[in-house]
Amino acid sequence: MSTAKPKARIDGRVARSQRTRAAVLDALIALLDEGQFKPPAKVIAERSGVSTRSVFQHFPDLETLLIAAVELGVNRFAPSVQPIAADLPLKARISALVEQRFCLFERAGNVYWAGQIATPISATLKATFAHVEYAFRVQVGVTFKRELAGIRKPKRDQRIALIAAVTGFHHWYALRRVEALDPRAAKGAMTEILAAMLPE
Repeated sequence: MSTAKPKARIDGRVARSQRTRAAVLDALIALLDEGQFKPPAKVIAERSGVSTRSVFQHFPDLETLLIAAVELGVNRFAPSVQPIAADLPLKARISALVEQRFCLFERAGNVYWAGQIATPISATLKATFAHVEYAFRVQVGVTFKRELAGIRKPKRDQRIALIAAVTGFHHWYALRRVEALDPRAAKGAMTEILAAMLPE
């Protein structure tokens, strides 16, 4: 007796389950991006095209769903952090790094903010954001290696951490959301601060 049909049914159920889970996560990421930081399960279900029951079949509670969605969203945008050619003039490297940061945060700002809210209760998000911040520091160290070479450790590491901070999410948030600067003015402010932190 062939077992092909039962196996196909199992594979089909698994595939549908995976699609449903992905749809729920995509729906919440979209809602976060729109600024809906605590949408009810019914709204998430409607956006994802599934039942509220299906949402809770895949996630035990909304907190777990939020953590999974933020982790996925942050990892999706992480490839925006790309190497910057070390042979470019300093001004061009500064401009490229600021542009990358703004591109990332303008696209993922609300997902990041939701993650900052949830991070204190999630070891998973703590690890996710720690990895992202580490990547930012590495990029700063590599991009401005020439300028930072004359600073001895541990002061060099401290300077790299400070530069990563002033080009990071919280500074972007302060410029764009708290001070309400337009992108051009906010980029100019970040560029000026970054340039002042690098040795001549």
